[in-house]
Amino acid sequence: MTFEQLLYVTELANQHSLQKTAMILHVSKSALSHAVTELEGELGLKLFDRTAKGSFLTPQGQELLPQMLTLLTNRSDLKLAAQSLAPNNQVEQLTFAYGNTLLKPFIDNYFKLRRQYHDRLTMTIVQKPAPRIIQAIRDHQIDFGFLAINQVNQNELNGLKFLPVHQGHLKLLMGKDNPLLAKSKLTLDDLKSQRFALFSDPYNDRIFAHLQYLCGPLPKILETDDGWAIYRAVHDLNCVGLARDWQAKWSSFDGIKTLPSRQIGNLIDDRFAIGWVTRQQAVTKPIQDYITMVNHDIAGK
Repeated sequence: MTFEQLLYVTELANQHSLQKTAMILHVSKSALSHAVTELEGELGLKLFDRTAKGSFLTPQGQELLPQMLTLLTNRSDLKLAAQSLAPNNQVEQLTFAYGNTLLKPFIDNYFKLRRQYHDRLTMTIVQKPAPRIIQAIRDHQIDFGFLAINQVNQNELNGLKFLPVHQGHLKLLMGKDNPLLAKSKLTLDDLKSQRFALFSDPYNDRIFAHLQYLCGPLPKILETDDGWAIYRAVHDLNCVGLARDWQAKWSSFDGIKTLPSRQIGNLIDDRFAIGWVTRQQAVTKPIQDYITMVNHDIAGK
């Protein structure tokens, strides 16, 4: 069994045509057919039913296809790992998670950092709720994270290092026709007349639960990670979006930045800090350079 045979089988499973598969793989039709038949003989199974309409996987072939794909993927991963370990070609891998909507400054500065390190840098970046970011750092699943946290939840960072970047507040995003815009200061009774859209985050949920304790039940019509979806809910359904100021200011979707807003700091303690979370040990130089670049970008906005 060879990786070449596995590649031929997986591509034929996609194309269903010996002629088309042979053209894509730059081999002759007869060589392709021979390789597939040879593999079938070694496995003792018929992988394809060959008909006038094309070549289609048998039930046994369908069962084995995922394992063949895994072998091919593992081969590629092994080659990439070996290349990264070659002298003068080592590549550093960064794993990072961020709170919802704040993607743009991280991507922009990662591209700059790659050029600075002559492309010897890769990053896995994912969006997670704040508590999951904290747990992923503790479990060594990611190197560092960026999140929002308030004074009440500071104890959840026990044992980790928090580097604050920005002090902010909550606000209500609303459509331009919402009558609350005419008020200089909101009251709890004002909130009772509204429907809410929330960014998905347990800390937001706790704040919303506190508002409901003060106001009574408040209708929540949407909870999402996406700034575009919050904008649509506010713009199209005339609800209000409960958001931290940075979730609009640094969103990659520009539309949400156009929504007017009102503060609610007179109703609840809405203060929070956004910043970096890392383990206590010293971070690597690429991570430190990245943190410095993003901080400069955010501070300048």
